[in-house]
Order: sequence, then C-alpha cells, then structure tokens
Amino acid sequence: MLLSLIGISTFASPADAARSFTTGIVDGDSYHLDSETPFNRTASSGAKLIKNNLYWVYMVSNGDSADRPGTESQPFVPTDPASPYYNWGGYDRMVRKADAHGLEMVFSIVSAPRWARIASCAGSDVCSAKPADLADFATAAATRYSGSFDPGDGNGVLPRVKFWQIGVEPNFHLFYKPFLKANGTPAAPYEYRKSLNAAYDAIHAVDDSNMVISAGLAPNGKKRQSIAPLDFTRRALCMTGNFKNPRPIRGCNFTVKADAWSIHPYTTGGPTHLPNKGDDMSVAALPRLQKLLTAATRAGKLTSNLGHTDLWVTEFSWDSKPPDPGGLPWNLQTRWVAQAMYLMYKARVTTMFWFGLRDQPKGPGKWSWTFQSGLYLRGATIEKDKPKKVLKAFRYPFYAQLVGKKGFSFWGRTPTSKTATVDLFARRRARGGFARVGTVRANANGIFTGMMRRRGFTAKGSVYAKIRGGQASVAFGLWKTKDIYQPPFG
Repeated sequence: MLLSLIGISTFASPADAARSFTTGIVDGDSYHLDSETPFNRTASSGAKLIKNNLYWVYMVSNGDSADRPGTESQPFVPTDPASPYYNWGGYDRMVRKADAHGLEMVFSIVSAPRWARIASCAGSDVCSAKPADLADFATAAATRYSGSFDPGDGNGVLPRVKFWQIGVEPNFHLFYKPFLKANGTPAAPYEYRKSLNAAYDAIHAVDDSNMVISAGLAPNGKKRQSIAPLDFTRRALCMTGNFKNPRPIRGCNFTVKADAWSIHPYTTGGPTHLPNKGDDMSVAALPRLQKLLTAATRAGKLTSNLGHTDLWVTEFSWDSKPPDPGGLPWNLQTRWVAQAMYLMYKARVTTMFWFGLRDQPKGPGKWSWTFQSGLYLRGATIEKDKPKKVLKAFRYPFYAQLVGKKGFSFWGRTPTSKTATVDLFARRRARGGFARVGTVRANANGIFTGMMRRRGFTAKGSVYAKIRGGQASVAFGLWKTKDIYQPPFG
C-alpha cells in the first residue's frame, strides 16, 4: 500500500520563493557546425543560454597588423556594425539559429587586434585592449545585435543579444597580459577593470537593459601564473581583508561596473570540497565570493545600472569516466553535479554554464584526455553522439539531504524552468521500492524546495522528484557525499 501524503514544511525564505536558477552551455566548437543538432540538444537540456567567444581579432581586417584597416576613400568606422572591414557571418548564423530554438546568446568579447592592444604587450592576442578601442568594438557588436539591425543579407533583422561578457580568466597568465608589473606584483586586476568599465558604458549606451558580465575567473592562484580569484576581485574592487572580513580600501576611489561578476569554480574534489587556500575557489566556497561582492556593493565599489550585481558561474564541469580514464564514474558524476547545482543556488548564483555540450576529441601527449566533460559522448559526427547520465541531472537537478531526526530537505528545478506539481518519492525500506511521500508546487521559475518530515522512509535510501504526469529526476541518495581528490579535468 502506498504511503499517505504527509505535510511538507518549507525552508526557503519568501525571497527564495521567486528565485530562479538559469542554466546554459559553453562550447567553443559545436555551435559553429552547420547543423541544427547542437541547438536542438541544448534546448532539450533545459538550458536557456549558449555562450561563445566573439574573436575580435579574426572579425576585423588587419587584425594582425599594427595599422588599422581602411583607406582614404573608404575609412574604417569602428563603431559601425555594417563596416566592410568587419566579418560577422558565422556569428550572425549562430545568433539566428539560437533564436530559432528559443535560446539566447552570451558573447564573450576576446582577442583584441594588434592595433587595438595596449603598447606594453602588443605582440600577443591576449594583451589587454585599449579601453577606447574596446568600447568602439563593443558598440558595433551591441548595435548589430540590438534586435533592430538588418544586415541586408535577405534574412531580415538579426535577433537581439542581451548578454555580453568581457574577456576570459584575466587572473590567468595564459589568457591575459600584462599579468604582473615589473616588480612582480599583479597588474591584471587594474588593467582589466579599465577595460570592463569602458565596455560596460558602451554596451549600455546602445541599450541600457543589456547585461554586462565580468570575465570568469580561474579558480586557483599559483605564483607568477595565476592570481587567486578572491585576491583578484579585491584588488579590482578596491577592497581588502580576508574572505571573512572584506572591507573597502581607504582612498581607493575606483568604481567597477558590472551587472554580473563571474567565476569558474572548477573543484579539485567533491562538491563539498573547500580549497586549501582561502582566496582560491570551489563550489562550496562560493559564499565567500558572494560576501565580498555584497561588501563591495555596499561600499560603492561595485555598481550596476540594473540595480544589483548578480553572481554567475560561466564555466563548470567534471570530466566523466568513460571516456576519460581519470574522470568520474557516471553515477558519481551525476550525484556531484546535482549537489553542485544546489550549492550554487544556495550561494545565490543566478546563472550557471556547463562546459560543454559534447566531449572534445582525444589528443596527443600529456593532455590527451582533457575536456571530456560533455553532456554527450563524442561520436564520429555530432548526430552520432550519445547522451551521458549526467545530462538528466543537468536537465532536471534534484538534491536531498537528511536533517537530523527531522527528515530530509530537498531542492530541485523542473526541466522547463516552469511551475509544476511535483511529487516526491522515497524508499520505504533499504531494499524496498519507492512510494510517494509528498507533493510540492514549483515556483514560476521551476524551483521547488522544502523539508519533508521523517516518516515512512529509510534514512539509508534514495529520493527522487517527478512532475505530475511527466518526467522524473535521477534518484539522490540521502547518505553524506564523500569528498575525494578529483581533478576536474581527470
């Protein structure tokens, strides 16, 4: 006989009742393919966003030259999205395909052309751009994808791109220069914030409802190679103190503009793992960054035209085994991902991107199995890719944990991010079947959360959620998740 329904008490605040948790996918290759498959699969994954780099250096003529493009008879106007010296073709197609599948683009502006780089390191495409030149290009890009621009290609007005990220991992020496000053102290936080503000003003001047996201920060600091993300953030935002007591620096009057601050909390361990160094980052350490951002906002060091600065995770994953022999077994990866998504939500992350849609191909040498974190196992073609178990947890995340003798708390999000009636099922005995133990209503953004009183189920079993008349989540075991050493890239 099925258990009778029992009461569910909420453990969410009134503000939580309206909160959302949006997911996206970042993939550098799949969305450039001449195929509808990656867009179809992204839409069916529950993701609402696609993130892709916008390579400025390759989109403009003379990208590798110290001289700007243009002639006396046909000058280069860098703010003009219709300039003949720009080539937007591949990105136009990507934006149209995303829009046709109900997805929104997030473009990360990267790789300044040589003539637009600051003088101290013009020889590398990861050199910081001159703020004025970056602002001009950002104006052109935001105007082209403003939702009212017709490129005259016969396909009509281009869809709007609302979300713009400025750079990638500027706290890592491989992706940003100048990294250090001559005396060995960090230069990147101070150069980067000038670029971020210049791009912010330009993009908001096109449409003030646009959203500008800071570059996602790499998770760990290493001498002369990377700056720990909390250290980088404090320096950029004129803050001091440790993660427990962030406070403004007296006399530092720079204000950073960002609608979202971004992090890549790749975790060398399980979802509950805390880094050995306080300024490094992991999923469980996200509240430290949120506390710093809140303190900087209150001190007037971080501001947004939208009224608040969100926290975004713009890359996150663990490799799977198979195919990576050093990755996580599928069942464990699925559990860790569901719990990590809950911890992100708990830390008030509003948007999270998984890296990536499909496994990257095996390469030669030491890093031959790097980046096998796709939601799909790579096949001979993208159409022949096979879904992994983790796809289900990404589409329909569900997490539960015992709370002493009271029962278990739970959190989840429906695959469509829409309201629904959700039934909860638990094991009646360790080796028994599942029975319905309660029902909850997901909010308008598909979030459901609460507390189930302990009655009629085993504390050593699993629980899962099922939309009334629809899909079920992966079952989540009520036992404590063990933290083991696990590099995110296997």
